Amino acid sequence: MPAPAPLFDTPRLTVRPFSADDYDDLYALRADEAVARYLGGTADLASKVAARLQYYLDHHARHGYAMSRVSLRGTTAMIGWGGLQHLDDGEEIEVGYALARAWWGRGLATELARAWLQRGFHALGFERIVAVADPENAASRHVMEKLGMRYEKRIAHYGMDTVYYAVSRAGFVETLPAAAR
Repeated sequence: MPAPAPLFDTPRLTVRPFSADDYDDLYALRADEAVARYLGGTADLASKVAARLQYYLDHHARHGYAMSRVSLRGTTAMIGWGGLQHLDDGEEIEVGYALARAWWGRGLATELARAWLQRGFHALGFERIVAVADPENAASRHVMEKLGMRYEKRIAHYGMDTVYYAVSRAGFVETLPAAAR
């Protein structure tokens, strides 16, 4: 089955919807203990990955957006995922992102999240977008703060204690960092 067409490109990334054929790549990424540390660990990983992938496919079919496969621009290898989805299937829209360890520290998560926020605010018309993270995930919290997101509270999410950040359309920091131009 051919891969779905890309949703969009950023200066360094290509984002396309997940397909059922992406299970092995998603599993491999989440099997890395360093990546899984803030995503609920690796216990019962096969069923977790199958459930999440199906959730992403269903969400995209219902809403036209979801967590999506990410590769370096001009390549096809999956280096992470990111996107927008309804937080706990409720009314709030969540931005999420994760990258393979080899791609950490290069500003790619910020570039990816910024592109999804731009899409959410401008193309999809959302007024507010939220994000959650493990309280100890300083890198993810830093990404949120660079985008203008502000800490609001702690909540239980995905069965874990998380910090909850949010940004309005007016509070979103849109400019691309120099490294991503």
